[in-house]
Amino acid sequence: MTGLTSVDAGAGLRHPRPEILALTGLRGLAVLGVIASQVGVWRTAPPVLHQLVAAGSLGVPFFFLLSGFVLAYNYPGLSGRRPVSRYAVARLARLGPLYVVVGSGVRVLGGLNGGEWVRSVLGQQTWFLGTALVLYVAYPLLTRVVAADPTRAAVCAVVVQVVVLALRLGTGSDDWLYRNPLVWIPDLVLGMVLASLATSGFRLTRRTAYLVQVVVLVYAVVLSCVSSSSALHYSVFWSVPLGLVILSVLRTTRVSAVLAGTVPVRLGVVGYEAFLVKTLVLDGFGPVHSGSLWGALLAVGWIGFTVLVAEGAHRYIGAPGRRWVLSLARRRAVRV
Repeated sequence: MTGLTSVDAGAGLRHPRPEILALTGLRGLAVLGVIASQVGVWRTAPPVLHQLVAAGSLGVPFFFLLSGFVLAYNYPGLSGRRPVSRYAVARLARLGPLYVVVGSGVRVLGGLNGGEWVRSVLGQQTWFLGTALVLYVAYPLLTRVVAADPTRAAVCAVVVQVVVLALRLGTGSDDWLYRNPLVWIPDLVLGMVLASLATSGFRLTRRTAYLVQVVVLVYAVVLSCVSSSSALHYSVFWSVPLGLVILSVLRTTRVSAVLAGTVPVRLGVVGYEAFLVKTLVLDGFGPVHSGSLWGALLAVGWIGFTVLVAEGAHRYIGAPGRRWVLSLARRRAVRV
């Protein structure tokens, strides 16, 4: 298998570097966190548990950070018309087919349920897709800048995040800023810098990797419990710790071995599909309202059902659609 999403899983493209299974598994855990944050926990659960589960929504900005790493890892030194064209087709093939199918189905059902239902089901996914496309467009423009001076690029990205954080904290409503795709470019840049470190041979020692994982875990629990501010949650306060986690799992440890297991990796492979179908699957269920532990058990089953639907969407729509788009692009290139 090659690339961060294997050819066998429908990637359709080979990459020059070996797949980092632990990162694919880490992406799978992030997907579970996002789904769990939407399902919630039972009503009478301890407040700390409510806050910890809600913090699973951090999986969304983590995807942008990891995207920077993945792109820089799989498409180093991207330049020239033909390579950029192939890159663009590969990105569209990754996101487009499933979204078209799911979006069309939701809009058909919207004729029965109304436009507000369509927005509630596809609103976040459409925003995510649009933001991802903006980052994909920005990546080729940033490759030379980051490669020329990764340290300066990282510092600039952090400074921009601090400025954005100040703006979000200083406004009464910061949703307009959160929804701006350009705000997430610093996360992309930080991911690219991490990839440059990884490909240059930088590795944490095993002991340091374990230390980073423990410290970030404690930090995550404490910050989630003491603050529910979305501005703090989607800022440099999280991008830097999550970046350290990425570096830590590059080192072979027991944690990275678990993340490289079959189940986490498979969750990572179907991560996009899970994110796209989660609201559609959960729309008839919503957050857990039961006041007992049985509600939590039901929630776990519903999360599992969402993953099952995502697996089917990947296998029968996403992966075949991706191969079809790539095959169509190759045939057109041959004709030209």
